[in-house]
Amino acid sequence: MTPSEWPLRLVPRRSPPLWAALGVSVVSLGVAMALRGLLLGFQHAGGLGPTTLPALIVICLYAGPRFGWAALVAAIAAGLFSPIVQPRGAADTAVVAMFALSGVITVLFSTTLRETLLRLEEANAAQRSARRALADSEARFHRLADSAPILMWVTRADGKREFANRAYVEFLGGGYEEALDFDWREVLHPEDLPRILKEQVAGESSRRLFTLEARYRRADGEYRWIRSVSQPRLTPEGEFDGFIGVGYDITDAKRAQADLERINDLLAERVEAALAERDEAEAALRRAQKLEAVGQLTGGVAHDFNNLLTVIIGALDLMQRHPGDAARRDRMIEAALGAARRGERLTQQLLAFSRRQALKPEPTLVDELLKDSEPLLRRAVGEAVTLTLATDAAEAVADIDPSQFEAAVMNLVVNARDATPAGGMIRIETVPARLAAGQVEELEAGDYICVAVHDTGCGMDAETAARVFEPFFTTKAPGRGTGLGLSQVYGFARQSGGGVALDSAPGKGTSLRIYLPLTTRRDVPAEGAETPAGDRRSPALHILLAEDDAQVGELVEAMLRDLGHQVRQVPHAAAALDVLKGRERVDLLLTDLIMPGDINGVELAREAVRLRPGLPVILSSGYTGEALSAAEETPWPLLRKPYGAEDLARAIAEAAPDPAAVI
Repeated sequence: MTPSEWPLRLVPRRSPPLWAALGVSVVSLGVAMALRGLLLGFQHAGGLGPTTLPALIVICLYAGPRFGWAALVAAIAAGLFSPIVQPRGAADTAVVAMFALSGVITVLFSTTLRETLLRLEEANAAQRSARRALADSEARFHRLADSAPILMWVTRADGKREFANRAYVEFLGGGYEEALDFDWREVLHPEDLPRILKEQVAGESSRRLFTLEARYRRADGEYRWIRSVSQPRLTPEGEFDGFIGVGYDITDAKRAQADLERINDLLAERVEAALAERDEAEAALRRAQKLEAVGQLTGGVAHDFNNLLTVIIGALDLMQRHPGDAARRDRMIEAALGAARRGERLTQQLLAFSRRQALKPEPTLVDELLKDSEPLLRRAVGEAVTLTLATDAAEAVADIDPSQFEAAVMNLVVNARDATPAGGMIRIETVPARLAAGQVEELEAGDYICVAVHDTGCGMDAETAARVFEPFFTTKAPGRGTGLGLSQVYGFARQSGGGVALDSAPGKGTSLRIYLPLTTRRDVPAEGAETPAGDRRSPALHILLAEDDAQVGELVEAMLRDLGHQVRQVPHAAAALDVLKGRERVDLLLTDLIMPGDINGVELAREAVRLRPGLPVILSSGYTGEALSAAEETPWPLLRKPYGAEDLARAIAEAAPDPAAVI
């Protein structure tokens, strides 16, 4: 105990028992009185203060103010009324009075001193308790930190470390003091050093939580990935007081991540290879399917054209064998012409499927066109099956080729009739339809008119439904159909900007819907506006014919001369240009689209009009793909092969009605 602490020991921390307080008071006062008697005697009141006041201080400090006051009263009484002393004089009375005043002051001072010493003791006890709690807390923190498998450290506001745990020290491999003063830049991986320095300066200057991730060399020389997290610590007043940091080894996680990336790369390569193999297999399958389709198509075309050529060749052979038999000749001519026209229809159906047929679209009221076609459709269906027409799109106008639309509907009705037993029903209906994107395959979102043909026939399974639009595919008995009807429907719909949807199941009939986009054009041709021109004849013209096929050229020249025209035939565009550059009269140019050389029919026509402004031109072709599209964009009419003399005469009359106007 230090000298400054002995007054604190005199004052008990808790109130003493009554007997102890009373005993200390009696003993202290008795000792004081005895000491006074021994030193001064009891003959007078002198010496009462010097001997009694210290006892009062002891009593007040130990027993409390109540015992102090009691002791003071006892001392005064002893001084005034002690039977041992002689009667008091005035001087003794004054001494006792002075003693009483000193005693009161002493008791008051001692009481205040006692309370002060008690509060000081309480403060010291609280401080000692706080020190012990702090020491215990630090001990627990150190034990916890040392038992943690991660690196932990604490820095001051100036950046110097003031604590590091056991894992931290063991990672560096030195002593504790060395670890506190260690410069981490010495063990940072050279590749990570510039980045970490920038990130650390930025993090510490922000005085906010920051994270670093880098490779550090461990005591055994191995580089390990360490991810550190530094959290600012604050004083009770909220002042910045440094950082608390933790670091944990993520090397295994980094290796696992690298392994995962390698696995992903390997999987990506294998998936890419598998996809390439799949694409190659699909391409091979498509090639095989195309070859199969081409084989089926060529076989069907060969079969149908062989039948037609048999009729034509046989008819011509019989006419050649019996030139004088007029009746037989007329019959054979009709048979050959019929076969040729069937061949023309077959060609148009093939072009329709490939969406290469030359359409003549015009704004058409679909409901009105169906009503006009109803008598023909009823005759095609016959009386065994009921045909119902329900139109509900009176204002719907579609930009379509009317004749090809009628052919498509006829094909659907004929197919429905062949699939429907006697007593069944076929229903044709039209409704406006607003489609969402993807609602019907190959169609964009928009407004359409839906032309649907429903039947109560036998229906078809999914495998059959998937092939119905293939050319020459048919489920009918041999000789009952060409297999081109539905392919023409599909080609017409797609070429018109629409699509086809099929719904069928065995025993539940079939519903086939044609979706045609609506148009805002309303210039619907008036009924009867076009005048038949079959008998129109133009005056005799000088016609320049450019045709590379010698047989076709000879036949067209014969038809032109039969119509009364003068003809100059050339085999290619260069020869035609030579004629046009000369002074020979030319009233009209009739040219094929596909010509030998670098100039096609459209380019020849443009050059001819440049050389001879105002020259009428007629373009002619059977099918030329892109060249046909180019021809449709020109102002000149297109005469489609095959054509007869009446078609040729009509085209000439429309193209050059007045030869005098030709320059």
